Amino acid sequence: MIKKRINGQLVSQHIGDQIILLGSINKINPSGTSMELKTSDNMIITVSLSEPIDSHLEGYIEVHGTVQSKSSISCSNFVRFPNEMTEKFDLEQYNDLILLSNTLGSNKWKMSETNTIL
Repeated sequence: MIKKRINGQLVSQHIGDQIILLGSINKINPSGTSMELKTSDNMIITVSLSEPIDSHLEGYIEVHGTVQSKSSISCSNFVRFPNEMTEKFDLEQYNDLILLSNTLGSNKWKMSETNTIL
C-alpha cells in the first residue's frame, strides 16, 4: 500500500488511510504512549504510539501511521531526524511541496499507461 505524505490540514481528508506526516515534537505524554506533533503548517496532531518512547525525544520526526480522526494518528513507526540535520530545514518550503503534490494527485508523473518518470 502506498502511503501519502500529508500535512496537518490534510489529516481530516485521510481518515482510515496510511500516511506520512512530518512535524516537531510539541509534548510527550508522561507515559510515553502518545505525543503532540506540531506539523509543517502549525497544526497540533495527537500521535498514539504502539510502544512507549523516551520522554527526552525532541526535534523533527516523520510519523508513518494510520489517520484515526481529524486530529489523531496511530503510529506504526517513526523516523527521528537529528537536530544538526534539520537546523537549516525550510519548513515553509516543505509545506508548499506537500500542498502541491496533493493538489496534483498520484498520476502527476505518469506519461502513459506503461511508462512513468522516476
